[in-house]
Amino acid sequence: MREVKEISAFDIIGPIMIGPSSSHTAGAVFLGQVARKILGEKPIRVEIGLHGSFAKTAKGHGTDKALIAGLLGFSTSDERIKNSFDLAKKEGLAYQFKSIDMEDAHPNSVQIFLWGETKKTQVTGASLGGGEIEINSVQGRKVNFNGDYATLLIFGKNQPGTTNDVTGTFVDNKINIAYLRVERLRRKNDAIMVFETDDPIPPRGIKAIRALPWVEWVCQIDKINR
Repeated sequence: MREVKEISAFDIIGPIMIGPSSSHTAGAVFLGQVARKILGEKPIRVEIGLHGSFAKTAKGHGTDKALIAGLLGFSTSDERIKNSFDLAKKEGLAYQFKSIDMEDAHPNSVQIFLWGETKKTQVTGASLGGGEIEINSVQGRKVNFNGDYATLLIFGKNQPGTTNDVTGTFVDNKINIAYLRVERLRRKNDAIMVFETDDPIPPRGIKAIRALPWVEWVCQIDKINR
């Protein structure tokens, strides 16, 4: 369980950003940034499904431009956000938006399909207000993290000792774990792990985890710079 977050003036005012809305603009930039980091390379094509309030006010609040800006790697204070469509074309990023119904999802939710030169992925997330976000699924697997920490995602086969295998690597690299969630899907024989840490695990640690025989996919996501 997450600890209760103390509310500061920053949380009330929101992040330093190009407006007009912390939830529809800044949050959208963060969601795009995280999706790009999960892909792990420069995206060349994206298909974006907007749900609820995101779908209704995307153009008026700049949500569409903010998502593309995040996918281009821009920060929330980048003056280029308003020109992100034109810049995407120059960068060779093809994009498409559509309205979708995600049923009981948060009203500011988005589903992003991304393709790079060698990789592809799918990310679903929501903007919760004040620039806060939540990532709900990656590659169709349920996860939960918000970008406040360096985050390591591990998908693999469910078998005894998997958690010990990974936490041992964190100990070896002197990385402190803030939050850990493990879900075992026995029907599919899958293990889904989400580690949120104070510092990112170094490349040698990632290499060691990828070498574990039950691991199928590993992704490290840097902390969001708010």
